[in-house]
This record gives sequence, C-alpha cells and structure tokens, in this order.
Amino acid sequence: MRLMKHPENRRILVIDDNVLIHDDFRKILQPENEAHNLDEIRAAVFGGTPRPKPLIRFELDCVDQGQAALALVQKALQEDRPYAVVFVDMRMPPGWDGLETIEHFWAVDPEIQAVICTAYSDHSWEEIIERVGPDDRLLILQKPFSSVEVSQLAMSLTTKWNLARQAHQRLQAAEAANVAKSQFLANMSHEIHTPMNGILGMSELLMQTPLNDKQRRYLQTLQKSSQTLIQIIDDILDISKIGGGKLKLAQISFDLRQLVTDTQELFSVQARNKGLQLTAILSEAVGHEYVGDPVRIRQILMNLIGNAIKFTAQGQVTVSMTVVDDDVEQTELCLEVQDTGIGVEPASQANLFTPFTQADGSTTRKFGGPGLGLAMVKQLAEMMGGTAGVESIPGRGSIFWCMMRLRKPTAQLLCAEAS
Repeated sequence: MRLMKHPENRRILVIDDNVLIHDDFRKILQPENEAHNLDEIRAAVFGGTPRPKPLIRFELDCVDQGQAALALVQKALQEDRPYAVVFVDMRMPPGWDGLETIEHFWAVDPEIQAVICTAYSDHSWEEIIERVGPDDRLLILQKPFSSVEVSQLAMSLTTKWNLARQAHQRLQAAEAANVAKSQFLANMSHEIHTPMNGILGMSELLMQTPLNDKQRRYLQTLQKSSQTLIQIIDDILDISKIGGGKLKLAQISFDLRQLVTDTQELFSVQARNKGLQLTAILSEAVGHEYVGDPVRIRQILMNLIGNAIKFTAQGQVTVSMTVVDDDVEQTELCLEVQDTGIGVEPASQANLFTPFTQADGSTTRKFGGPGLGLAMVKQLAEMMGGTAGVESIPGRGSIFWCMMRLRKPTAQLLCAEAS
C-alpha cells in the first residue's frame, strides 16, 4: 500500500438518483459562509435550529448511479486520492441498488467506509446483514435524516478511515524495520563468522605445538569461548533466516532413533559433570527411518537438552518421544524434555519462545545466553507442521515439549513413482 500524499483524507462520495439530495449534502458538508449566515438569521427570525457548521470542510463528489460511482472510486485509487466515506442511496433504478454498489466498491477498495441511506420501507437491518454480513465498515442512515446526523457521520467515519490508514502505515513501517533488522543480523553474523573461524583454526594449530600446562589451559578456554560464540552467531543467523522466510528444510531419509541416541551422548559428559542423570525413552511406536531435516531436529534436541542441563542443579533430565498420530504417509511425534531444575514462573512462560528473551533479568545474568534457543525450537517445529510449549512448576522443574510431523520413506517413494 502506498502512503497518502496528504495527512488527512476528507473525501466523500454521495450516490443518489435524486439530485436534490446532492444539494442537501453540499449544504451540510460544504456550506458557504454567506449561506450559513443566512441560515442563522432565518433560524433567529422564524425559529428552529440552524444547520451546524462543520469543523472542517469536506471534499465532496456526487453522482446519480452506482456504475458511475464505481468509476470514480477506481480513478481515485489510481490517483492515490481514495474516498474515505460513501453515502449510498438504497434504491437507484434502473442501476445497482445501494448494497450492490457497496459490494462493487469493497471489491476494489476494501478500506472505504459506507453509509446506506434507506427509508423504512426498503430493507430491514436483518436483511442487510444477511446479504453483506456483519461489517464495521457499514452503517445505516434512515431517511428522512437530519443535517446533524450527516455531519457527525462524515466527521466520525473520515476520522476512523484516517486512523486505520495511519495504523496500517505504522505496521508496514514496523515490518520493514523488522526485515531490515533481520538482514542486518544475517550480514553481521556472516561478517563475524569469518574471523571467528580463523581464531578457531589458529587455536587448533597452536594446540598441536609444545605448550606448558598453563598455556594449554588458557588455549582450551579460548577454544571453548570461541566455540560458544560461534554457536550464538549461528543461532542469530538461523533466526534471521527463519524470520526472513529464507530457511528451507531438507527432505532426506534418516534414522530418528539413532539421532536421539547420538544427541543424548553428546551431553552425557556435561550431565555427568553436574551429577545429573540423563536418560532417553523412546516409545516402541517410534520408527527408525523417517524423511525430514535431521540437522534441524538435532538442533531442536540440542537446544532442549542443553537448556534442561543448564537450569538443573541436581536430579535428572529425561528425553522422551511418543507417537501422537500415524497414517500411511506421515507420523506426528511429540518430543519432551523433562528436568528437575529451577522451573519457570507462569507469568514468564509466554515469553520463553520469543527471540532474545529469557524468563527474567536475573536468569540472564546467572546463566547467560541470548535467549534464542527456545524461539528457534518453536519456529522450527512450526515449519515441521507442529508447535512447542512448556509446562512448569517453579522450584520443581519443567517439561518442554515439541510436536513435529515427519514423512515416512514409503510416502517419499510413492511420490517419486507418481511423478
């Protein structure tokens, strides 16, 4: 959507086959100063209330048939000067009636606010709703109407149109800023990745040279810190790709049970060093071979297991996987990682899956990390047709779960044969 050339849109279109109605709208919405003064004098002499003078002047066009009005609406859009409000008569023989006219308008300009001008004998509100459905873009003005009603509707609906347009423009600006941020993160991640790989490579070469114990400890710390930083950079890069829709999942055959076992073994030393029992329990219904992206599934496992070990001081971490749904072509699986760690307060649980967010500031200070892991788990799960969540009791532990759908190898073969 293009931005408006003018900050406020007060364009109004009146469609009525009675040209006297056009004059009434002009007197209400575009009163001349002299005419307004005469109206005040007439009211003072003969009684009655003068027409209210609008606080602003509206830009008004009038036509007598819906077909001609549609042409004006289309032209206004082409010129980037759309109408904010249309007042439409219900009965306009021999052309479209008011509802048909509005339906044509909304087909080309969904933002336009519409007022049906109808007599009591035309259509009931129930009949109108049945035809166009409940819609906050449509109001009814029953004839005979007063100048106050028209003036108030014009003011309120043009203001509503402008507020909606401003909100939409702000949303567009926010989305553009988000895309720019993701692109910046991706570019910076690539830029940082290159020198970090150089640091890791040189440290590996240095480890192969004669070193005393102190030098070796220093170098091991350097390597560990560099590897941690590389992991954070990779997470940022993946989050940027997912946010920009650039991350594509592979579709290859792999052994899921072996993948879980191998990932568990990666954390066995870390768990043992903390005195934790790390176990994996896979349901018998979970098969060996599936078709999907084993790299991303391993990433989900590593994030969930790594988090569980990080936030658990004593007790155990249990990885389990069960089959939720199974058919000829695919299987829906539920992965759970249960720990006996610090748990998560209910008020903080909703933020856990938001990028760059942790439960609270003290958690960040104590345990570190950019808060990307769980956000990535949920986004990857959604790309695999599932989702992710948490059940937790503060001080007693948490269960982080992830649903995913994986195709079966037989389904892949059938697809290949069919193509």
